[in-house]
Amino acid sequence: MKHTIHLLATALALFAATAALAQVEKPLPAIHVEGRWLVDTHGNHVVLHGVMDTPNMYFNGWRWGSPWSSPATNYDESGATKCLAYFEKLLTGCEKANCNIFRLHLDPAWTNDDAYSYPIASEQPADLSGEADIKHFNPTRLKNFMNKLYFPLAKKAMNHRQYVVMRPPGVCPHSLKVGDYYQKYLMHVWDIVTQNDSVRRYSGQIAIELANEPVNIKNMNNESDANALHDYFQPVVDVIRSNGFKGIIWVPGTGYQSSYADYKTHPITDFNFGYAVHVYSGWYGCDDSSVDRDNNIETSKKKFINQFHTQVPVVDTNPIFVSEVDWSPLREPLEFDHNNEWGQPVYKNLGTWATASTSKWGACYKAMLDHYGNVSMTLTHPSDYLDLDKLVQNPNNPVPAFDGNAEACSGACWEWYADYYTTDYPRPDLATAPVSDNGKTFTNPIVRADFPDPDVIRVGSTYYMVSTTMHNFPGATILKSQDLVNWEYCARPLQQLSDKAGYNLASGNMAYGCGMWACSMKYHNGKFYILINERLPVSDWSLQGWLLTATNPEGRWEMKKLPRSY
Repeated sequence: MKHTIHLLATALALFAATAALAQVEKPLPAIHVEGRWLVDTHGNHVVLHGVMDTPNMYFNGWRWGSPWSSPATNYDESGATKCLAYFEKLLTGCEKANCNIFRLHLDPAWTNDDAYSYPIASEQPADLSGEADIKHFNPTRLKNFMNKLYFPLAKKAMNHRQYVVMRPPGVCPHSLKVGDYYQKYLMHVWDIVTQNDSVRRYSGQIAIELANEPVNIKNMNNESDANALHDYFQPVVDVIRSNGFKGIIWVPGTGYQSSYADYKTHPITDFNFGYAVHVYSGWYGCDDSSVDRDNNIETSKKKFINQFHTQVPVVDTNPIFVSEVDWSPLREPLEFDHNNEWGQPVYKNLGTWATASTSKWGACYKAMLDHYGNVSMTLTHPSDYLDLDKLVQNPNNPVPAFDGNAEACSGACWEWYADYYTTDYPRPDLATAPVSDNGKTFTNPIVRADFPDPDVIRVGSTYYMVSTTMHNFPGATILKSQDLVNWEYCARPLQQLSDKAGYNLASGNMAYGCGMWACSMKYHNGKFYILINERLPVSDWSLQGWLLTATNPEGRWEMKKLPRSY
């Protein structure tokens, strides 16, 4: 949790009539995981509901550009500007339609570079293609478009009362094993994303979904192993946390994100995570035809609930995020689409991935949501929920897709989301008032705290200030600011200086007035340095030198003993 140097203001307004607060507030409150629940800073349960989208011209129906238009739109900075303008309309409509979460695919159209060969992909099977192909992934493009597209898009979502879940570029290959190239790729992607200062700054509102639709994961020896899921994703979690990102992490399972039983015995170790699940008709033992066979909707609901628990037993211990789900009935009259792999005809539905009806499969899905109570969701695409052609004409008056057909996810969720929006929503964070920021002027002291011997540097647009903490550990407290007036907690990089008796208050010894004195902070060639002079807790005057270094001030700091003090 960030500790802002602010004076706590009155919070009585938080407890006003619920009718005035039955929505996600601005600025967006921070949320985190406690047990099997998402909660706000007051401990209120939170359940989220919205849509997913990918900033891709094709998947957005060419609504914000085309490479064949005149002038052409490309995946460059000019294209990003057009893309953001489109998403401003989309997110406006989503807000009006009671969405409070947005799943953002960091689409590979922006991160791929045909002129670049990604070294890690040298181990990739030669016949791999499509979104699972990472051979042209360019880390430099990811860094660039984190700042030019992905975070600005996330900020727009937050401005429209929607939490953001970032999903990595592309989809998982069919077969994975611990230690493989794709695991290294995921670690690299999330290392880049969570080193982004803006992403870390909004860790109470931005979450991470580690991967999309793993199918099979085996151990390092390419054998089936109950530990494999844990061993594949735990190192990815560890990379994210080492960068200082404290937000929610959503962990996928196998079977296209439908199988989580191995996590029950080999869970992820972390302090703020849940599991990201996909749900489609035909999965979890339920579809329209099975409901027909049961001839009793209540029986079908119980079967769905029980089978979901069998495949996703972690619903008992952690919050669940259904990051993909949709459905719609077949068109009438029937329209042939294609023959499946068994030569059987497949007919078109109204325009979703999955075919089902709300009165049958959808009723069972809704029963599962209500039974467990800790399951959030995003529909697979905005077009599953909103009439996008009408939305771009009038974002402030969205209408449901498929003419609001109640048997499709659009009509059903239009009602569900309106109901959910008034329950299990996050309340505002405690209001705070700056102690020194008067708008155009400021009042000293800017930090009303014991913060002696400050040393201040600027890196990019961020100022960092470190202070003497003497015998208190962890120490060398760092604050950060964008304007030199409003400061917030950044890190305490000094864990301990030594195990001397004085620091441990052992055998009647004490170290008051000793420890680290008046340190100096510098930044050079991508690395932060803090030089420390330690007054040793001994009877005579004795100084010792130490050097702390880090590439990320909110991440891991290394400590080195110097031959002398300076």
